[in-house]
Amino acid sequence: LETGKVEEKISVGSHPHGLRMSWDGKEIYVANMGDNTVSVLSVQEKKEIARIPVGKKPVQVAVMPEGGTVYVSLNDENAVAVLDVVHHAVVKKVPTGNKPVQLFVAGGKLFVANQGSKDSPGNTVTVIDASDNEAVTVIPVGSGPHGVAASLDGKTVFITNVYSDDVSVIDVEKMSVVKTIPVGKGPNGIAVSS
Repeated sequence: LETGKVEEKISVGSHPHGLRMSWDGKEIYVANMGDNTVSVLSVQEKKEIARIPVGKKPVQVAVMPEGGTVYVSLNDENAVAVLDVVHHAVVKKVPTGNKPVQLFVAGGKLFVANQGSKDSPGNTVTVIDASDNEAVTVIPVGSGPHGVAASLDGKTVFITNVYSDDVSVIDVEKMSVVKTIPVGKGPNGIAVSS
């Protein structure tokens, strides 16, 4: 970061898209949209240590803070794959709404943005309980939900809505939208700063 120079390039699967680091900083998980896999990278070794077949068109990953479980949105299956990272295997698939994209863990729950398509936009967030990996509720949001991020305390989740040009603010305890914030055209990713 000090020099701005690339130190290493790590080969992964085809068309890598979303990625997240494990909470202990030891591994990085990369969703490979082109070959329906997730690459597991060792940060210390700077190499791919596993490639897990997960399902059709993986877009993004989310990591449980305690480790052991990684979630992957499967855009062409309308589902989320639950990965056991110790055994590098899919242990379950949980149905979601239309064309899930980004997802994020907050307050022991997984929030999945169901974007849909331009011709048939989604307008929901599927909430999955991380303790048993079962869907517990569906929250109506704006049109084309895409990006997902949570406040550092895990009490608030923010959803960008690509087609309605706004951000839905979800109260995790209430499991409902408490505010809608108009933003610029086509909001995509979102991040929360400390």
